Amino acid sequence: MGERALRGVSAAPGVACGQAVVIDRAIAHVATTIPAGDRSAELARAQNALGAVALEMEQIGSQLREAGRNQEADIVETGVLMAGDPELYSRVESLVMKSGRPAADALRQAADESAHQLAQLRDPVLAERADDVRSLGRRAAARANGFEPGVIGGVIIASTLGPADVAELAMNAKGVALAGGGVTAHAAIVARSLGVPMVVGLGREVLEVGDGEEVVLDGDGGVLFRHPEDGRIAAARVEADRRQAARRAAVAHRLEPAQTKDGHRLHVLANATSVAEVVEALAQGAEGVGLLRTELLYLDARGWPTEAQQASFLRLILASLAGHVATVRLLDFGGDKTPPFLKGAEGRGIELLLDSPDALRTQLSAIVAAGADTKLRILIPMVTSPDQVRAVHEILGGVLRGRPAPQVGAMIETPEAARRAGEIADVCDFLSIGTNDLTQLVLGLDREHSKSAPVTDARVLRLIDATMHAAREAGIPVDVCGEAASDESAMPILVGLGVDELSVAAARVGEVRMWVRGLDYAGCRDASRKLLLDQPADAAGKGV
Repeated sequence: MGERALRGVSAAPGVACGQAVVIDRAIAHVATTIPAGDRSAELARAQNALGAVALEMEQIGSQLREAGRNQEADIVETGVLMAGDPELYSRVESLVMKSGRPAADALRQAADESAHQLAQLRDPVLAERADDVRSLGRRAAARANGFEPGVIGGVIIASTLGPADVAELAMNAKGVALAGGGVTAHAAIVARSLGVPMVVGLGREVLEVGDGEEVVLDGDGGVLFRHPEDGRIAAARVEADRRQAARRAAVAHRLEPAQTKDGHRLHVLANATSVAEVVEALAQGAEGVGLLRTELLYLDARGWPTEAQQASFLRLILASLAGHVATVRLLDFGGDKTPPFLKGAEGRGIELLLDSPDALRTQLSAIVAAGADTKLRILIPMVTSPDQVRAVHEILGGVLRGRPAPQVGAMIETPEAARRAGEIADVCDFLSIGTNDLTQLVLGLDREHSKSAPVTDARVLRLIDATMHAAREAGIPVDVCGEAASDESAMPILVGLGVDELSVAAARVGEVRMWVRGLDYAGCRDASRKLLLDQPADAAGKGV
């Protein structure tokens, strides 16, 4: 049988290969009706299973705290509270005593009903706990059926998993593939922190994989390969070994500066969405966060998020960044990130926010309040004119109420913005180049292909160079937060053009810092100049 690719969404980076362990199939059962006289004993079995799972979660949380992973422990320990929820107990009791459902059935169904209620809530933070509750029911059902937690050394396949499942399995499992799930769910957050490759959204088809079947999981590309070719298996093993060795080296050298061999200093920051990514980035030596995405939590929202919702989310993340650079990007809705309440709206990023000034004011207020202990910077997405930056400054001034003003910067991610970089730089404290979108728009590629498109194409490179010149004229720093910042061939060219900061995925921080230490700045500068001179003078105007 030939190789077959099942495509989902990348939730945690990394590559893994090994035998599949299909969790949901391992707890399969035959539905029966419990006789009335046996239902009290069946209910006791269900309650004991819930108690056992609560104890397991407490133990997992304690182990995480002993390892210094307090944030992940907090996430896992919410499961203890869920296991003791009176509403959940009541549902289980009714299903067993009134309907005669077996303990495992009752636990799963009660958890599904509670999860469904959570999923309907307008608060996206609470709604995301739905998967955690389903996981709790699945774990308790497994215990009720006599399945004890064990050592799983392969690639875990399941409908959904909760954070406790991932934390428990992380020390032995090679990767996780889920039929459902989401990139901002708690399970994905824990997976990213612990370095477990994860792909979500693979669909029910992934549950057809056989136990013990050899698979390759590509957590970077969001793909699970069934019946992989020998070459793919070998490459996956090499890549997994390389990543493990790179992380060990990154942590060991985290205190060494990101400085070229001839003494040129750069700052390596992290792109992040969650607490876990920030913790991992700092462990690898990141000097802060260069891009904190704020919109992913609200992609299913029915309205603009409230100040309380945003402040709660931001405080969790920014608490880890006290004293560090914290660059919070304003909500970048639009395009492939359009929530239901903005369906049909035109524009993207700051354009949509300026059309709803109250929403912009609300977010700015939440950011300023949550980031008081950090070196706070606010990043404006999809800027096309200096007037948009001035408008943000004006609204920001109205929410400061005597507090220090954060720095304000603009993302340069469109050809128009790059051509007007001089005007935009004059009203900014820093610039940040989004190479993914810039490359996509200049070369006419879709977003997925732009991640690996050549940033050194003449039409893209000249726009980046123009942005660098504009920033130097204005006396402000330039950050690169796109994929090119962690591309081993493109990064030296960006350094040679004069970039001050590189903001990369948390898992890549140490590797990029190591690459910087191996560079010769003078050589990078000469190479980038030569590359620009060797390209046709009119190249930047073609195909834009």
